[in-house]
Amino acid sequence: MENLIILADLGRVRSLRYQPAGDDPQQKAHLHDTPEGSAELRPHSIHQVVTDHAGRFPQSGPIDRLAGMSYGEEHHLKAELENDALEAVAAEIDRRIAARPQEPWRLVAPQSILAALQRALAPATRAHLCHAESGDLTRQSLEELESRFIPQH
Repeated sequence: MENLIILADLGRVRSLRYQPAGDDPQQKAHLHDTPEGSAELRPHSIHQVVTDHAGRFPQSGPIDRLAGMSYGEEHHLKAELENDALEAVAAEIDRRIAARPQEPWRLVAPQSILAALQRALAPATRAHLCHAESGDLTRQSLEELESRFIPQH
């Protein structure tokens, strides 16, 4: 198992470290949050980017007569905001992995962004990615994460 697990979604990055059981028979393998902990990367919502009122533009009618006003469109604004959030998450992951060069790690992210997130990571970060899987686990408790990632003997 990889010692470093990074959980991500479009607004949060959380990194965990795997601690294997020691020589003491009562000690169990467990996960704990790394010193970086969780980072909240609040993605912008459309309402934060655009004004309260939709843009209005003249709408032409028959033969040079104006027939009223039409409302402006968002023109892929939602997709652009998601791409910005994805790049911010990738940059945060790159920063965390750069602090641990050569260490194998695992990525867990929602299926809807997993492939794009992997492409957005720096080549040096991707070089040591051992396993990527889908899941939205950034807000799960440590006990739930341990039951998922640590094999029970």
